[in-house]
Amino acid sequence: MRFKKIAAFVLLAVMFITLMAGCVSKTSTQENTNTSGGVASGKNTLVIGALSDFKQGSGKEGQSMVFDLMTQRSESMGVEPGIIESWTTNADLTEYTLKVRQNVKFTDGTPLTADIVKYSLQAWAPYCDGSFMYSLKSMDVVNDTTLDVKFTKSYGNFPTEMTRIYVSLPGSLDDKGNVVKWVGTGPFILDDYQTDQSATLKTNKDYWNKNKIPSIDGVKWVVIPDENSRIMALQSGQVDVVGVAEHYCALSYAAVAELKKDDKYVVDLNPDSGLIATYVYNYAKGPMTDINLRKAVTYAIDRKTLVDTVVSGLGAESGDFMRRKYDFSPRNEKEYTYDLDAAKAALTAGGYADTNGDGIVEKDGQPVVLRFVVESDETARATAVFVQDCLKKIGIDTKLEALDDSARAEKEKNGDFDIAYTHPWLTTPQTYMSWRGAVNTYDDFGIGFGVSGNFSTYLDEVLSKSSKDDLWNTFDKVWAEEYAFYPGTGLYTTPRVFIHSKDVTGFIFNPNECVIDLSGMKITGSK
Repeated sequence: MRFKKIAAFVLLAVMFITLMAGCVSKTSTQENTNTSGGVASGKNTLVIGALSDFKQGSGKEGQSMVFDLMTQRSESMGVEPGIIESWTTNADLTEYTLKVRQNVKFTDGTPLTADIVKYSLQAWAPYCDGSFMYSLKSMDVVNDTTLDVKFTKSYGNFPTEMTRIYVSLPGSLDDKGNVVKWVGTGPFILDDYQTDQSATLKTNKDYWNKNKIPSIDGVKWVVIPDENSRIMALQSGQVDVVGVAEHYCALSYAAVAELKKDDKYVVDLNPDSGLIATYVYNYAKGPMTDINLRKAVTYAIDRKTLVDTVVSGLGAESGDFMRRKYDFSPRNEKEYTYDLDAAKAALTAGGYADTNGDGIVEKDGQPVVLRFVVESDETARATAVFVQDCLKKIGIDTKLEALDDSARAEKEKNGDFDIAYTHPWLTTPQTYMSWRGAVNTYDDFGIGFGVSGNFSTYLDEVLSKSSKDDLWNTFDKVWAEEYAFYPGTGLYTTPRVFIHSKDVTGFIFNPNECVIDLSGMKITGSK
């Protein structure tokens, strides 16, 4: 991919005209209800080129700049204190005492109390995978800094689930989980917001976590949905960085590889973070109910060549569902690999054969044509076309549909697919188990990974245990069933990528992929 200067100039001119027109027609919301912080303007302001609107991003990245989480993820994906400074529990994990961090204030001056923490836990939980609410017996405020939480059964996953829940003032969420009051305790203050265009934030100079106060004055979040326009904005100096606003690589790998060759930019690549690009098979109905066909598809994919070509060598081949560097990963299972002989043997075992010589295998007189549903972005399409070619080599035809996100989600929710893009297993598999890892129903990401009736028991065990040894033992059973069943397959690791000018340094890859951490960054040079 080459980006011509003339094309860049023309497109930037169009973008400028569009932006100016939008400033007239869009509603500008002043969020100036705060009393702390500097001014987000000038050369000490970081300008982020973002794929999505500040308030509407799918991963809640914008929220992480204004609000603090109850607990934090450690580098090893364990749990560390956050707004909840400490917690104790009884022996059977049915009762927790939470100690709320003292001397914390919201940016409008409101002091943090246990009452506010109680509101936040209950208000945010339904929208942040807070499954603890289903087992909640009571939540009682003891005093301003102490909260007693009781469950109807053992619930060891509570501290982990709090790593996804923010603290906010009462009334800050509407009945659909949208934030309507952007006043937090976090490192930034939302100062101005224009829907689908931009957000301006200033640094909270009174932030309680002194080691995490950013040295910059503020941030300008500029919405640029189109990939090429976002890259051109970086090249022209309109924005300082791209990639920070998304919890995944929001640029095509081809574009990242091209920018990596240019010494005018710094490509921060974290191969040890991120998830595994994953497909799921519709094992509940249609042709993929046959395990032999599922095996054949799994073994037919040449993941190394896929990484070297489509992914431009930026990821790593992986047939796993979860990276093995993390706790509770599939340590005992053999990773799915490229094996044409095994793929063909699975087809033979299932009674599939090309009887008419057209290159497509049949069963019971019907050719095998699989419905293949993926997202429409460049990397997703290119990956699917590559896999389509791999399957063709063993006699499996596919009908590929690359759809926008809403159309794709609708197809998958209705079970209208045989192979589909799915949301990968998270780096905290306990959370994924409570979300969609223990069910076999359809949702926006295809079908869940609860491949047998045992998974409800496994889920109970995961949620009720806190001992690492006990959790490892449960997940060993989970992964043994998953890998024997072939419900889908991993393809390649998806590294997180930040691309920025040399004038900005110190970006941090937070263990929580949806948290934007700008505490170490500095702006140097003339910008």
